[in-house]
Amino acid sequence: MTAGEHANEYDASCARCGGPVPAGAGLLRHGARGWEVFHAEHAPEPGPPPRGDHPGWHRRPLLSLDIAATGHRPAVDRIRAAALRGSDGTARDWVLDLASEIEVPEAGRGTAARPPAEALEEVAGLVAAHLATGEPLVVWFAPHVLSTLHAELVRHGLAPLTERLPSGVAPVCDPLVLDRHADRYRLGSRSLRAVAEWYGVPHTRPGDPASDAGTALHLAQALAASYPGLARLSRPALHTEQILWYADQTSRHPDAPPWPGATPDPLPWEPPPAHG
Repeated sequence: MTAGEHANEYDASCARCGGPVPAGAGLLRHGARGWEVFHAEHAPEPGPPPRGDHPGWHRRPLLSLDIAATGHRPAVDRIRAAALRGSDGTARDWVLDLASEIEVPEAGRGTAARPPAEALEEVAGLVAAHLATGEPLVVWFAPHVLSTLHAELVRHGLAPLTERLPSGVAPVCDPLVLDRHADRYRLGSRSLRAVAEWYGVPHTRPGDPASDAGTALHLAQALAASYPGLARLSRPALHTEQILWYADQTSRHPDAPPWPGATPDPLPWEPPPAHG
């Protein structure tokens, strides 16, 4: 048994050969049917369940949103860049010119940079139009992304998503919440890069909104293809179940932001605190 592997706590039968496996003598593996016990020589390699071809929301039109911000303070930090990637081939990218608002060296300069209000209106308009169709919006770590977007829209005098969507900002699909629910006992990092690697989803430029948005989109599809129980959820249920799962996942962190996002009032810019 290698580091990080789990032995069976109770007597069981081998999921492969059916033979008895005394307590402590076998290996636990998590698959599509849940936790299973194997003789050591019969245990499959660690990895996600194989992907199926079952129907589900992951086969419907999906749109994925990601941002790059000056930090992780939704009410204070500014969006430097944003990207949308869709299952229909949609690919939109924005770089925001923050030079006129704050002094941040990496604030997005050059001919490709756009006035923040202009870019943010385009992002919000496309996101709201997609959600109005009832199709899922994929957002990795939605509490940060959607809360930051809300504050930025209000800051620039633009209608936030909550005003553009009277029925609510839904349905949202957060692959981080889905992975933590589907495979809650897996050891190791839950960063986008690590989770993408676990499911075999390419992630070429971590931290780049275009790459992160595309990776999150394909990861959401991979999770539903690997776990039929997730795929069977209706789109409204997918959204509401994640609220409950996230609450359970953050139960020991009372300061965790609400899922899928808060509606913070924008605060004046201030540089991130120095470390060290």
